[in-house]
Amino acid sequence: MIRYIQRKIGLSSRKAAQPLEVPRLAPVPPLKETDPQPTPLTRAEYSYPKKVTIAVGITIIMGMLVLLLWASQSILLLGFGTVLFAVLLRAIAHSIQKLSPQLSDRWGVGIATLLLFGSIGGFITYAAPHISEQFTTLTEKIPPAIEQVESSLNQSGVGRFVLSYFPSNPQPQLRNTFGQLTGIVDGLFVFITYLLVILAGGFFLAINPKLYVSGFVSLFPIPARQRAHQVIGRIAKKLEGWLLGQFIAMLTVGLLTWIGLEIIGVPLALVLGVIIFIFDFVPFIGPLVGALPGILVAFSYDPESVIWVALVYIIVQQIESLLVVPLVQQQTVSLPPTLLMLGALLGGAIFGLPGTVIAIPALVVMITLVQEVYIKDTLGDPME
Repeated sequence: MIRYIQRKIGLSSRKAAQPLEVPRLAPVPPLKETDPQPTPLTRAEYSYPKKVTIAVGITIIMGMLVLLLWASQSILLLGFGTVLFAVLLRAIAHSIQKLSPQLSDRWGVGIATLLLFGSIGGFITYAAPHISEQFTTLTEKIPPAIEQVESSLNQSGVGRFVLSYFPSNPQPQLRNTFGQLTGIVDGLFVFITYLLVILAGGFFLAINPKLYVSGFVSLFPIPARQRAHQVIGRIAKKLEGWLLGQFIAMLTVGLLTWIGLEIIGVPLALVLGVIIFIFDFVPFIGPLVGALPGILVAFSYDPESVIWVALVYIIVQQIESLLVVPLVQQQTVSLPPTLLMLGALLGGAIFGLPGTVIAIPALVVMITLVQEVYIKDTLGDPME
């Protein structure tokens, strides 16, 4: 029995040890020139899923940013204001470095800061007494002007219909004087605190931007960090161009308004020019609000001059829209008017007046991101 099993095992081992016969395949003949050649996948076909993934990722990130903005409005508005002030200092520093190339970035930012605050201090020192006197006169003239406008509107049915949408007693109530005073003090304290944070943070950011940019870029994968640096530099350049163009437009509007009101003999022309210069920073709404004090002053002195004052404001705004802005945008940054209007409305609806103020620079940043990240990198369009 044992020998029988051994013979079987040995037979199985000998059979297992025999090599298997693998059939030989016929060699594949080489392709001839007349045979159809295989068509490789194009770049667009090969990278389409990647493009879709990037587009979806950008959409998700933008949605998360909107939610983040909604959750922390004041902090993010404060941070964006700090970045804008830093960009302003860097823009002035770059202009100084063009005149003196041997200056370093830090020295350029320091000189730019001294020039900026020195100019503001000099303007306040020499023009503040005259402007303060005109502001005092303006505050005395506006309430009687409002009463005259109200009495004029009461003389017609349309005017009474318009007045029905306003409170019957526009004068402030004196019952809660302490509460109003506390609210004014609190608001002033918050404004001063935010202003100091923007000035100090913007100065330190302008002095050493590489520290903050490098820390932000380190969040990206290593192969994408160089491109991230390029995109951030492009955004900074666009913001510098927008700030320069906006300042030129504001200065032109303020000077032309001052000269025009002086020509037609409107009092307080200088302070009215300063008001329209400040309010012109706010798109669309700012020029309208800035023109109201001038119209009220003209109504208090001479109601017949209101038409001439309004005509001055209209002509100045047309010069800005049709001449100054196109010329400036050719050298700095160009933005579609429809997007400007929608961006200002959206910023005001979400964040109120501060949102309207920063809506345009935020729009500049978003347009630059779409151009650089999506159109150039994802779609492969150089946009030349």
